[in-house]
Amino acid sequence: MKLVSVEIFPKGNNGWKSEKLDFGKHITQLYGPNGCGKTPLVQSIAFCLGYPCVFRNDIYERCNYVVLEVTTSKGFLSLKRFFSRETDIAVSEPTGVEQRFFDEESYSAYIFDWLGVETSTLVSVGNKPTSPYLSTLLPIYYLDQDESYSKVYNSQNNFIKDQLSEMIRMLFRLPVKNSFDKKKARIQAKDVLNYQDRRVEAMKKQVDLAKHEARSINKKPKELRSEIKGLNDELEQLKTSSATHGDTLEIFDKIIAGHKSTIRNIDADISAIEKRRTGIQRIVTDINTEIETLNLNEEARRVFLSFSEICGADNCQLFSQSSDAYSKNLLYLKDQIKDLERNAKIDDSVFEQLKLQRKQVKTGIRLLLDERNASIEKSEISALVDVISGLKTQIFELQSQLSELEKIESYEGKYVEAKNERNNAYEKYKSIGSVKSSTPELFKLRSNLGQLLIKWVDKLRTKNISKDISFVDDFIPVLGSESVSQLKGSTRIRVVLAYHAALLELLIKRDDRPFSFLILDTPKQHEIHNDDLNQYMTELKILAKENGVQIVFSTTEYHYEGDETDRDWIPRFPGKEQNMFLKINDAIEVRNRS
Repeated sequence: MKLVSVEIFPKGNNGWKSEKLDFGKHITQLYGPNGCGKTPLVQSIAFCLGYPCVFRNDIYERCNYVVLEVTTSKGFLSLKRFFSRETDIAVSEPTGVEQRFFDEESYSAYIFDWLGVETSTLVSVGNKPTSPYLSTLLPIYYLDQDESYSKVYNSQNNFIKDQLSEMIRMLFRLPVKNSFDKKKARIQAKDVLNYQDRRVEAMKKQVDLAKHEARSINKKPKELRSEIKGLNDELEQLKTSSATHGDTLEIFDKIIAGHKSTIRNIDADISAIEKRRTGIQRIVTDINTEIETLNLNEEARRVFLSFSEICGADNCQLFSQSSDAYSKNLLYLKDQIKDLERNAKIDDSVFEQLKLQRKQVKTGIRLLLDERNASIEKSEISALVDVISGLKTQIFELQSQLSELEKIESYEGKYVEAKNERNNAYEKYKSIGSVKSSTPELFKLRSNLGQLLIKWVDKLRTKNISKDISFVDDFIPVLGSESVSQLKGSTRIRVVLAYHAALLELLIKRDDRPFSFLILDTPKQHEIHNDDLNQYMTELKILAKENGVQIVFSTTEYHYEGDETDRDWIPRFPGKEQNMFLKINDAIEVRNRS
């Protein structure tokens, strides 16, 4: 986009208006004393482009609207914006179609689309989805006279996270720094990961609880299934054959033998625990002995240190390694004791449970012996009924135990599955989080921007700054160890002017640049020597001539001497004290392009 002309239209017969002012091909200079109306005119240019300018009340009261004509690769556009604190913009397209906009978002989207600027859904400072506006992009091309010379990027609307970085990335078509789509995907991945973490934790508790409830079962599922099968076979044999007293007694003996085998297994487990107890006590004793030895060594070290003949210096390091080793070893040994005591408590709990289980099994054997002896006196049928009842009871108990172990197996399977899903969720979250917005093109762009910044600060004869340029937040320059905000007076203004010239020089090398201009509204020229400003403008003229860009420059004291391709806007209308850029309409002519 290039600038063609601008014109302000009056509000009523006593309103203020300007003449139609054509922009120069390269340099357009607004030259005049303070108070002649340069700033409202320059502001009006940015105002039509979507910048949220705030005018003095007399502009709102006396000026109706401003028309900015621009040319683009698609043809001419006429941008008509009414002087109001609300957005009201009419755009006339080359075909004669007029578009009307009443909000900044839709107008920005329209201009970006017309200029072929690709936009992305970005992240706001409140972590909400948002889009770039013209008002967030224009501070790169437009410097107002109030705050824009105090820092390299001054926007009245700072609602985008890392806003300057995102705008420059958009202009150079680099990956966005904070993509909301990626952030949304990361948030969703984090939610899934948190859910899987909670699920794994719940499944772990479920497995631990099931194991605790089945801690008295000292057989494996395979063994239980084998016993159940054997008892079922016995039961079927009794049902299908005529059993004698001898058969009944033999079955009782098998059941009792199984219980006795269970007691032997329990006794073996109890014996193992007792051995571990003894071993733990012995290890704890040995560790305590080692701790006592370490303490003695440390006491000996302190005694040696008290002798000045051995270690007379205040910072004596003779035993420093010994002291460090003492601390580490002591901590390690005490941690070992804690682990052993924790294991001993677990063994104590299991030991008590095994003793209770042994007592219950012994009671069961006693009852079975009573039933066996009683069956001798009973008839064969009564004895058969008793033994079948006993078998069923035994089978039921074994099946209950098997059910507990199978429940553990099921929970463990689900636990493993949950851990696998959790690991997959973590890998997905990590992969999204590891996507970096930095690219080789970004590093190259920063390097080139740093080199050009040095070039332009030299053109402005900037003194007392470091040429060691680095960047924070991607594109905010640091000169040595000083930020731009730390600089004062003309030094800061020079660096800001140099930064925008360097950025413009990088942008105009691209064929897809959306804007081909730089607007500078009255820098504090009393702080910069005219010779320095003239050298700056001369270099900008060369840049504009070689690359077809426009420089709009408002000035009070310095006057640039241009050529036939440049335009020199000066105030032509008589005022109370001096000539003005705006004149009273005086009812001669009121033009209306609505």
